Amino acid sequence: MTDVFEGSCFCSAVHYRIASTAQQFYYCECAQCRKMTGSIAATNLRLAPAPIEWLAGAEHVRLFRATDGRDFTRCFCTVCGSGLPYLNVSGDSLVVPAGSLDTPPPLKVQRRIFTAERPGWAVFAATLPADPGFPPD
Repeated sequence: MTDVFEGSCFCSAVHYRIASTAQQFYYCECAQCRKMTGSIAATNLRLAPAPIEWLAGAEHVRLFRATDGRDFTRCFCTVCGSGLPYLNVSGDSLVVPAGSLDTPPPLKVQRRIFTAERPGWAVFAATLPADPGFPPD
């Protein structure tokens, strides 16, 4: 089933629309995703290949592809640095950073990948204390 996905960057300089089919929704815990996001994992929605319609700010979109032999790419807004969708190197998937979506994805996160690269300090634990906003002082 084809869905329409809309999203934008943090500063609203870039807006996009994609009509495609969701394939997978996952947390990637690889070292590159940790470095690029500054967090424990990247949360990505993988779609069937489709054109990205840049509704605004296409001139602010840049693509970085690693040259170390590992298939790693990051697309981002040059104004605020937010992650944006891109076609993977093999051309068989469109990768959408879930945080850039303005429309809800049709799937819930299904899996974690590259868990062998997760550092010992990184935990996903429902038992940790949770706060609806900033933690209390």
